[in-house]
Amino acid sequence: MIFETVFIKPWPGWVAGPLIGIYAVAFFYFQRRNLGASSGFPAALEALRGQDRMDLANLDDPLRLPQDPRDQAPRWRVWWMGGLWMAGLLAWALGGAGTGGLDLPGFNETFVGWSLGAKLALLFFGGVLIGFGTRMSGGCTSGHAIFGISQRQLPSLWATLAFFAVGIAVTFGLQAWLKP
Repeated sequence: MIFETVFIKPWPGWVAGPLIGIYAVAFFYFQRRNLGASSGFPAALEALRGQDRMDLANLDDPLRLPQDPRDQAPRWRVWWMGGLWMAGLLAWALGGAGTGGLDLPGFNETFVGWSLGAKLALLFFGGVLIGFGTRMSGGCTSGHAIFGISQRQLPSLWATLAFFAVGIAVTFGLQAWLKP
């Protein structure tokens, strides 16, 4: 019973929200940096390739992760990113019915008659667009919304507003376009 409550059922927002906030403040306080997947993934790749030393940094390249002098060897991010993947796999394995497939809310209803390959291609293309937008905007939605806004960064507020406005517009536009 407790296992299902802690690991299977979604936590209510009044519990999960404050925990995320405490984590964000504590991590920034102790590490003096944000921890996000959009910055953690390239940092982990650079650590795996041995390109995480300050003398190898090219800060003029916008697609390369800027190095922080306080964290010259972010090898711990390799383990952190691996943990994210393993947590996702564990959640899928323990989640029971309705997990691990393309049964996303509204997805099959919107793309009725599309083949599995077409749906997978659509999801892949959407992921590429998300990755491109993340690098272009200097972070992901949660990074800007949780960390940036909490640090009173005006560009993060504008980025978060833009993310949500475009997301809502595209959702309604696709539904109107694809539904008969």
